[in-house]
Amino acid sequence: MASFTFVRDVAAPPQTLFDVLTDHQGYAAFTPLRKSALEHPGEPAPNGVGAIRRLTLVGPPLREEVISFQAPTRFSYKLLSGAPLRDHVGTVELTAQGAGTRMVYAVRTTPTVPVVAPLVLGVTKLAVKSLVDGICTESERRAADAR
Repeated sequence: MASFTFVRDVAAPPQTLFDVLTDHQGYAAFTPLRKSALEHPGEPAPNGVGAIRRLTLVGPPLREEVISFQAPTRFSYKLLSGAPLRDHVGTVELTAQGAGTRMVYAVRTTPTVPVVAPLVLGVTKLAVKSLVDGICTESERRAADAR
């Protein structure tokens, strides 16, 4: 098993950041993803627990299921298919910090092909970092527009 964490201070309130983080259908507009869709709504609708999102960058789409949705402080998902990984879970914790938010995005995962595990882990880290960058930038844009 491998794990990694990204910590970011974001100039946006927790609710704004949470709204962007859980805007599964909107990801393609503000991240490197080519396509993002909600395959199945969750509770609370549409992006909560049980929601299944389909995210496409290259190759087959990733299918992920939301397993924790506690607005505006915690969000978790697990990978269902689309990558050579198992037991892949991402958890995002948001903590108010002045007028902004500290985001801690932690991932634990296990590459399924040991020979290329370092490559798969490197690509996974890069993909998550690109997603985090897009979410943070969009959150800051929305927060600035709201002022």
